Amino acid sequence: MHRERRSFRTNILGIFGLSMLASAALTYLLYRLLQNYYRKNARMGDTMDLLRSILNKVGDLNFFLLIFLPLAILFFYLFTKPYVRYFRQISEGIHRLASGDFSARIQIDTNDEFEIIAEDINKAGAKLKTAVERGDFAENSKDQLVLNLAHDIRTPLTSVIGYLDFILHNNNLTEEQTKHYMNVAYTKSRRLEGLVEELFEITRMNYGKVEIEKNPLDLSELLVQLSEELYPVFEKNGLTSRLDIPPNVQVIGQGDLLARVFENLLMNAAQYGKDGQFVDIECKREENDVVVRVINYGHWIPEEELPYLFDMFFKGDRSRSHNGGSTGLGLFIARNIAEQHGGTISAQSDITRTVFEVRLPQAGDV
Repeated sequence: MHRERRSFRTNILGIFGLSMLASAALTYLLYRLLQNYYRKNARMGDTMDLLRSILNKVGDLNFFLLIFLPLAILFFYLFTKPYVRYFRQISEGIHRLASGDFSARIQIDTNDEFEIIAEDINKAGAKLKTAVERGDFAENSKDQLVLNLAHDIRTPLTSVIGYLDFILHNNNLTEEQTKHYMNVAYTKSRRLEGLVEELFEITRMNYGKVEIEKNPLDLSELLVQLSEELYPVFEKNGLTSRLDIPPNVQVIGQGDLLARVFENLLMNAAQYGKDGQFVDIECKREENDVVVRVINYGHWIPEEELPYLFDMFFKGDRSRSHNGGSTGLGLFIARNIAEQHGGTISAQSDITRTVFEVRLPQAGDV
């Protein structure tokens, strides 16, 4: 049998009335205690007598209000504090739905609109989870993937064809001009090769064809090695890598796949951190996790883009259109690899720095 629901407005009015009542009771009790104490202990000319004289000038009612109003505000603040928690729960629930987590549930028992909103979010999560399990979005996702890749492939392919056609049909080109146009065509061809490779990688991941070979791995050694290998890239962009990596940090995983995750993050840091001077690579043990942070101090990521940064179809300026050499799929693949290792990847960015954080279970906790 359903309970009769009250409105949020009714609850707030009830809390307001309760706050006033509690404040009035406490103020009156304090007033009576002071009055009783004065009668028993006040002597002519002492401090209590002076205080009573001041109160006589102020007036009992004004004195009562000076205590009553702040107490009423304090009680109202304390009594409404649970609603702040409810707002936070609802906000987190909506965020989880937006990020694709349809299994989380919100438990709010207020018997008002907050409870209704929580129930609606839970129902929406359950329906979305069922729809995903049935594969309702699969065809749309495939179509969108084809469209995105077709767009990404068509641009460099058009350039390759155009430059090669120009070389084949123009007999007046010098040897240097021909070499220059061939280099451009070669660069665009390599970009096409990268796109095709990432298409295969995404397909394998989506259909569970990637089998992770989990072995003990010294993550400290891997990060130091990647930093040394990418030294020319950092130097070319005017950057210096700074390492804060303790020795012998062990995880369980496949080295080449994890290397791809951190190489992607370091290449992004080099590409978008040009305005900064350093790229910091930090590795720490936190409880049962190993936490790696790649930090750059260059161009920051707009706040509205952060929730979608690791999506396959994200088309933000940084991930797809900002630079012609970016496929826009690297962060999506990095997230998949991290999750397949039982870890997570996230990003934070503000005007001072951008931080990509990878959490992986320590060896022995997998």
